Order: sequence, then structure tokens, then C-alpha cells
Amino acid sequence: MKHYYIPFIPKADIEYLHLFELMEQADYTPSTKAYDTISYISISKLAEKLSYSRATLDRILNGDKYKDYLTADKEKKVIKLNTSFKAGSITQPFVCLTETEISFLRKHHDNKLCNYLIYMKYYCGMCKNTGQNFTAEQFLTNCGYSTRANSNYDDLSRYNKLLEDAGIITIIRYRDDDKKKRNTYKYNQSYLYLSQDR
Repeated sequence: MKHYYIPFIPKADIEYLHLFELMEQADYTPSTKAYDTISYISISKLAEKLSYSRATLDRILNGDKYKDYLTADKEKKVIKLNTSFKAGSITQPFVCLTETEISFLRKHHDNKLCNYLIYMKYYCGMCKNTGQNFTAEQFLTNCGYSTRANSNYDDLSRYNKLLEDAGIITIIRYRDDDKKKRNTYKYNQSYLYLSQDR
């Protein structure tokens, strides 16, 4: 099964679905053990393989928003995806998504859902079997969304149901000592591909 290595940058202002679609064009590199190299004849030809425009592709390759995710060498006509998460002795945080998760996210076509799944997988991965009990407000704050918009909370409730129904997560619902409703999230172990497994 193909795996997609995504730098974990909660407040990144990118379109994950655009990134995923570009990543699907990558070839496997044995030395890095990852699908991280995209060779192309021309940007126009590459854009023809994508659902978005040449102008959008140009913005992805030339702007600063995606610089943590990829680099483009226009002379060699090669795009390298950032799947190397070692910087000296510091390990850069990342999430590994499976083809199943990417397919799920593309089906629902919602960038906030992409961010939510990536955020949840990262923190559930850190806790492994014990589960994670972050709040909706913590997610919204950490990822740069408004905590005053009721629609954001409604979206997260909807995402929880979608992820549960898809078998990606399990939610244990309870009340804390202050009688407030809380959730503990557990990521399905079959999807919880961790960095040491690479």
C-alpha cells in the first residue's frame, strides 16, 4: 500500500487536496523509501494530469505556502516532495496517510476535514493505545480557525461521525469532573502507521 508522508504544520495555509493530488504523481525512490519524486516534461503537461489549473499548479510550485512540503527544480524538471524529516538531531513532526485515508478525504472534498484528520492522527499516534482527548476549541485554536463560529463546532461534530462511520476512529464519550461532555479519540490501529515503521 502506498503511503503519503505529510509534514505536520497545523496552521499551514495550504489546500491539502491539491497537495495529495500532486503527490499521487510521485515515483518511488529506493534510497528514501518513499514516493517523493515527480519528473515532468513540462508544467503544462503535468497540469493536464491534475484536476486543477496550470495557474494553481504554478502558485503551488512558485509560492511560499508549500515550501515546507516540496521543492521544484525547473531546470531538471523535477519536483521533490519533503518526506525527509530529519534536521540535524531534531526530528521534524509528520503524519503518514494511507491510500484509504487519502481516498476518504478526496471523497468528502473538505480542506478543514483534511486538517482535522491529520491533526487527530498526529496526536492519537503520540498516545498510541491510550487515546487522545483534545477539545474542539484546542483543535480550532491550534489550526487557526475561529473559536467563535458555531459552524466550526458543527463541522467537527460532523467530521467525528464521518470518521467513526468510516472505521478510522473510535470515540469514547464521557463527562468530566465538571459534568462537561468530553471525547477520547482512538485511531484505528490498521491506519496508525508510525514513523518508526518506515
